[in-house]
Amino acid sequence: MKNYVPHPRYGSQPITSGHVYSKDEIESAHWRYASLKYFPETAIPAEPEKQNYADYFRKLYVDIEETCKGCQREFIFFALEQKYWFEELKFWVDSHCIKCVNCRKRDFEIKQMQVEYSNLISKVDRTAEETQIVKAIGQELFELGYIKNINKLKKISYQTPAQCAFGV
Repeated sequence: MKNYVPHPRYGSQPITSGHVYSKDEIESAHWRYASLKYFPETAIPAEPEKQNYADYFRKLYVDIEETCKGCQREFIFFALEQKYWFEELKFWVDSHCIKCVNCRKRDFEIKQMQVEYSNLISKVDRTAEETQIVKAIGQELFELGYIKNINKLKKISYQTPAQCAFGV
């Protein structure tokens, strides 16, 4: 059995559903299934009335093998995860998971760092502690390639943006 990226909620192996569907039933349940590697024993029924608008609703969900666009490791986009995405969160039903849960989590953390960096760098009355935090976040964003100019980090000081503008 392959070693897939583990998902904290669903594990690292296909989840057998107990339902039995033919290949034709699965591949007619959504237009993309015929072109994907899926696990037929994992198919679960969908509730199309709960899905967000699409040209073609999903009639079933099935565990799908994917390769992460971030780390290139194989992961499973679980049928139960799809059901949650499309019926509870109301994601567009033709969207598709392209990154493993670890890379999605890391992307979220980076976005949070960018927001915190932006909020702190523009703060009018930044404390010394906040300046140290913004420097540390900036350094990490630079190392990750999100900040391209190291001089931006070197210019961060205890002065507020307003003090810098007036040469204080």
